[in-house]
Amino acid sequence: MVQPKTIGETRTGSPKTPQQRRHDLRVAVPLKDEIRKVEAFDAAPALNEVQEIITADNSTFRYLRLARIALEGGHGAERTLAGEEAVYYVNRGKAKIAAGGENYALGKGDVLYAGINNIVHIEAEGFCDVSEFKAVDCHTAHPVQLVRHADIEGTELAATLGNRRPMSRRTVFKLVDQNVQACRLLFGDTYMAQRGGVGSYPPHFHGPDGPHGLGPNAKEEIYHFRCETDIEGDVPYVLQNCALPEEQVNVYAHIFDETAINVTPTYHDTIAPPSVDFMFTWCLASFTEGHRDWAEIYNKPGFENEW
Repeated sequence: MVQPKTIGETRTGSPKTPQQRRHDLRVAVPLKDEIRKVEAFDAAPALNEVQEIITADNSTFRYLRLARIALEGGHGAERTLAGEEAVYYVNRGKAKIAAGGENYALGKGDVLYAGINNIVHIEAEGFCDVSEFKAVDCHTAHPVQLVRHADIEGTELAATLGNRRPMSRRTVFKLVDQNVQACRLLFGDTYMAQRGGVGSYPPHFHGPDGPHGLGPNAKEEIYHFRCETDIEGDVPYVLQNCALPEEQVNVYAHIFDETAINVTPTYHDTIAPPSVDFMFTWCLASFTEGHRDWAEIYNKPGFENEW
């Protein structure tokens, strides 16, 4: 198992609107006279503000949403879930979260799931940086559920993958999987075994209808990256594959620290330069409510046995 660790400095920025958060990437597609547009979002939080990062108005997501909540001690935030469910993931610090009539204390890497018709109140214990990944259009009420990162480390929910290729060795911590009752959401974080690693390998996407498109059993997905470099003055980034399933040649875009990206329609393997270490949180929302099979994927042909 790759041990979780803190990657990148704690960062906050100025408040921005959802429209200001979106910054499309434009990538040249090899072998085609085409520039591809990729949905990316500035995901850095603003201190003592709820910042909507991905919304219905600034993205093409049907179900998934993302917000960041960074709070100092004495500050709080309240979120109301109607026909929505959410996971609250602590990126940094400690958070006190009240939901479903109970109070919970969360540390780095811990997750609280809250289902429809809940009011969620978040407070900082000193400081906290929390991501809210949310699915809309949910209809089944599930209880509030706490998942501590430490409790799944060393279990089957901490899947160490990439043993066939050392550069792709990583541990995928499935924090919200079949261990949590939910309508649409699956969630976790991934840590690499080495700098210059290859994440999410082999190239795959969560459209089980394969290259023919995203059918009823498909899933949307957000990646949120944290990157750092061991070269002073260097700017850390990763290269994210944005190739469509029918394309034989990969299409890579530069993704920088504190960027979230829509990886739904494309393959999504990630390559880091030799100096860069990275981790990312990922969140899936199933197109069909209740169909939460994390492993239902389409691999790039020829790469099926590379897990």
